Amino acid sequence: MSIRGILFDKDGTLIDVNGTWVPVYRQMLCEQFAIGVDAANAMMRRVGYDPSTDGFSANSMLASGTTRQLIEMWWPGLTEAETLGKIHMLDVGYAPLAKSVLRPLMPLAPLLSDLKSMGFHVGVATNDSHCSACNHMSHLGVFDLFDEVIGADSVVAPKPSGDMIRKFAATTGLDVAEIAMVGDNSHDIDEARNGGAGLAIAVLSGNATRDDIAHLADHTLDDIAAVPQLLKSLAHVL
Repeated sequence: MSIRGILFDKDGTLIDVNGTWVPVYRQMLCEQFAIGVDAANAMMRRVGYDPSTDGFSANSMLASGTTRQLIEMWWPGLTEAETLGKIHMLDVGYAPLAKSVLRPLMPLAPLLSDLKSMGFHVGVATNDSHCSACNHMSHLGVFDLFDEVIGADSVVAPKPSGDMIRKFAATTGLDVAEIAMVGDNSHDIDEARNGGAGLAIAVLSGNATRDDIAHLADHTLDDIAAVPQLLKSLAHVL
């Protein structure tokens, strides 16, 4: 069955995950807990921060977890209302800071426009929240190029449940086997497998190394710039 839809992970696939989230989480923790940078770094280390790289360890909670999971780790024991309040604080209160450091890994509009002109449906599937993901894509000027932006709170269960693959299929009218999932962590590949996607493509533009992820994926690329040519070479273009 031909591939007709491409679902991109966001952090580490479309945008610079470390350059965006390390400063945001560090400043948030410093302000919310009234602590210094060293203490904030220590809190991040418990969920996957690697001070030697100033980034996130592959497949850690910071690299692949949801906003809710992070809030629950840093503020254990909150009520549901309190948890939602903290999520809103991060998504909305720290949105200006996130936008100020947000950097795409490459010019996204030309790539996405190229894929659209080739007849593909394109979407985003991220364990970030829907609000945050939409804000990021809007800030980068590419929101309207996506058929759908799916966040962790857009589905019953976040990646790697397969729900995002199934939701994108329902939105676009595609069969799940007509969708390719593209991402930089093992949970992206697991999302593809659990959702029945026809293709799982790993990229090395995030925190996972080739040894971390290549053996799980159907194809491994340096970054998303190579996706159109890969699909052409596989004769998956309609």
